[in-house]
Amino acid sequence: MDDGEQVAARPYLGIDHVVLRTAAAEALFDLLHRQLGLPATWPLQHAPFATYGWIGVGNTNLEIWAAADNSDLPADCPLPLFHQIALAPAELSETLARFSAVGLSCKAPRVYASKDERGEVRTNFTNSVILDLSSESCCVFVCDWGTDAPIVPWRKGLSTPERRDLERGALAACSGGPLGLVGLKEIAMSSPDLAAAADKWQRLAESTSWPVAIADGVELQLAAGKQNLVQSLTLAVRDLGAARRFLVGRELLDEDAAGEVLLSRRATGGLAFRLVEVLAELG
Repeated sequence: MDDGEQVAARPYLGIDHVVLRTAAAEALFDLLHRQLGLPATWPLQHAPFATYGWIGVGNTNLEIWAAADNSDLPADCPLPLFHQIALAPAELSETLARFSAVGLSCKAPRVYASKDERGEVRTNFTNSVILDLSSESCCVFVCDWGTDAPIVPWRKGLSTPERRDLERGALAACSGGPLGLVGLKEIAMSSPDLAAAADKWQRLAESTSWPVAIADGVELQLAAGKQNLVQSLTLAVRDLGAARRFLVGRELLDEDAAGEVLLSRRATGGLAFRLVEVLAELG
């Protein structure tokens, strides 16, 4: 199956955002936005329930989330961690129907709404958790944003494809920051049942590729582990040598191996971000 066939078959648009749970939202947001020059697609917010914001990486967003209460997390999953993967549906009911057709069970969609500036109740987003891929340590869900959502920072009336085009444009406008970032390239995840996990993810993406092509230009790399847990994100850059020099000059380089570098885990609080070089745009 070639890339064109995979894209045509996939029952969702791509990865809307990846949720990074942390106790230090301000520090991580500052690292990615101010120090690494990546666009803030949702400015940092301080609310009673959480401090949160989004960083755009072109083909998806990184949602930094410092919850007021972390009791939903298992004891063996300390902060920080990559905790959730949100998929953008083409059309919610159709996407969920196709998941059901390939044997993936999902929770009933749940609508989250609030009042707009005129006092009218509007849908912010509708979520549906993909039960067969989710656990307490990693939640995979479909997130369908309302076009007139009161809470969002982007312009009202935008469809998800239109918003995603603007997000890609924001990264292009800053040339990917001093790292020359192109986009998310790979999600590395552990699973206690590797064969079963691979089968479910391939059914989700309607793809037979390995690693699993879960979005345009994004692969899921699975490995055996004690729990379902995202271990690292790999981000693509245009020039790895230039990115390496920038990180070295700011003491932000952790590991340097052939073909990839690791962003300082001291700076990220422990989250693993790998950088690799690619020759083409992603997603």
